[in-house]
Amino acid sequence: MSTVIIPEDFQVNGSLKVVGAINFVAGVDNADVASSAGILATKLQHQHIIPYSQADGSAVAAAIVPIYTCRGATGTVVAFQVACVDSPSGGGDLKFTVDLKIFDADTPAPASILTGVVDYVNDTADGVVLAGTIDSASLVVGDSLMVVVAVSGSTGTQGQGLIVSTTVREDAE
Repeated sequence: MSTVIIPEDFQVNGSLKVVGAINFVAGVDNADVASSAGILATKLQHQHIIPYSQADGSAVAAAIVPIYTCRGATGTVVAFQVACVDSPSGGGDLKFTVDLKIFDADTPAPASILTGVVDYVNDTADGVVLAGTIDSASLVVGDSLMVVVAVSGSTGTQGQGLIVSTTVREDAE
């Protein structure tokens, strides 16, 4: 089979039927896909922003809360952020930590995926967003994530209004 090279722009004002494969030399990126392309969700990677919160007006409390189960073949945790409306204050030792743990049916003992817990200490400025450093970001189908909040200390005022955000990207089911 011979190759035909068209050295200039080429436009088809009608239908184009391709019987064989189309090979894109430079690949296809987002700008090449029309907003009306109608690509099925099963052909896309999905991004989920999973919230967890505790109400403002009550002290941050210890909690272990499952928040997400990966349903695609693979996934990646891309961000973990913690904020507090009213941070622990009063010069005491009250504080709280937030961890993100992974577990599945094969290894039901949850393990942290962060390099260390997010530590919201006494006198951290109100509303500051602290990012967790992700050590092990990979997920596979069936992996579940949980947020673990621990409180400690005895003096000062505990924080109120906890906000946790976990961002996950996963393959379509």
